[in-house]
Amino acid sequence: MKKFAFCLTLIIVALSSCTSGVSRKSQAGADTLRLSYSRLLNIVEHEGYKVVEISNPWKQGEVLHRYILVSNPDCPHLPEGTIINVPVRNAVVFTTVHASVIADMGIKERISGMSDVEYVKREEIKALVASNKIANVGSSMSPNVEKIIDLSPDIIMLSPFENSGGYGRLDHIGVPIIECADYMEISPLARAEWIKFYGMLFGAEQQADSIFNDVVTRYKALSDEAKAYDSHPKVMVDFPSGNTWYVPGGKSTIGRMIADAGGRYCFAADDNGGSVALALEKVVSQCDDADLWLFRYGGEEKSLNSISNDYKVFSHIKAFSEGNVYGCSTERTTFYESTPFHPDRLLEDFIAMFHPQTKRQPTYFKKVQ
Repeated sequence: MKKFAFCLTLIIVALSSCTSGVSRKSQAGADTLRLSYSRLLNIVEHEGYKVVEISNPWKQGEVLHRYILVSNPDCPHLPEGTIINVPVRNAVVFTTVHASVIADMGIKERISGMSDVEYVKREEIKALVASNKIANVGSSMSPNVEKIIDLSPDIIMLSPFENSGGYGRLDHIGVPIIECADYMEISPLARAEWIKFYGMLFGAEQQADSIFNDVVTRYKALSDEAKAYDSHPKVMVDFPSGNTWYVPGGKSTIGRMIADAGGRYCFAADDNGGSVALALEKVVSQCDDADLWLFRYGGEEKSLNSISNDYKVFSHIKAFSEGNVYGCSTERTTFYESTPFHPDRLLEDFIAMFHPQTKRQPTYFKKVQ
C-alpha cells in the first residue's frame, strides 16, 4: 500500500519521474553513485529505478549492457535497457564465484540453479546442491535450457567473453542475462566493488556495502604493511598447458595484487587486463631470474620432481632451482570462491610468501616439495 501511495503521489504531483526516457526532473534529481574503484560500472539512481551501465571491457567507448533496476513496477516509460524488477528472488548462476558472493550477502536461498556444480567447494552451497535445493543445470558451456526454463528464474548470472557471439538459446527464453564482467576490472578492489551492483539486484545493498567496506579497510592496511618491507621479489605466475602458457596480463587483478604485496611481476609491463597466451619459451626466458613461482592447478598434487619430469626447461628458472615454488590446488581450496570478492585474503597470502619475515602462513598456497 505504501509503495502504491508513493508512486501515485509522484504521478499526480509531477508526472516526471517516469516519463519517456529521462525527464527533466529525473535528470535534475538523478544521483550518480560514485564508485571508488570500478572503471566498468556506471550507476545512476532515479525515482523508482536505477540505471546500471557496464562499459565494454574489450571495446573502449562502447556499452556492454544497460540494465534498468526497477524497484517501483508501476512506473511507465522507463529508459531503454534490460528491465530487472528488484529485488531478485530467484537466480540461476553459472559460476561458483557469483554463487559465493550471493552467499556472502546472506541470501544463498535465492539461488535456484547452478551450472558446473562439480566445481563447488563452499560447503553451504554444496549442501544445497546435494539436497536439490539448488538444481544442477549442466555445463556452463552447454546448459540444460529446459531445466532453466522450468526454474522460472528472474535472472541468469554468467561471465561474458570477448567475441562470444551471444548466449545461444539463453538469449531467446525471456530471462534477463546479467553479464558479470567483474573479472575484467584492472584492480582487485575494482572487481570486489561489483558486490554493490549485485547487492542492488538482490535488495541487499546494506550487506554488500558492509562487506566491501571491510575488504577495503583490510586490503589497504595489508598493502601499507607491504610497503614497509625492503624486499621486492620478482614473481612468475601460473603453469603451462602443453607449450602454451596463459599468464595474467600486467593490468590484471593478479598483476596489481603482486605489486600491492611488494612483488615485481614478470609481465608487469604488459597492457592486458585479462590473461595472455604466450609460448612456454617466452615465459621461461622472461622469468628465468624470478625469485618466486606461484601457480594454481587442478588434479593431482604437484611436486618439484613431477614438474621437472614434465618440463626439463624449468631447471633454468631461479625460483625452481632454489625451491621457491608455491602451488594452490583449486580442487582442495576455496580459492576461486573466496578471493575474487575478498582480495584481502589473497593479498595476505602473497605477503606471507613474498616476505617470510612476517611469519605468516599462506591459506591457499603451499610450498611445493
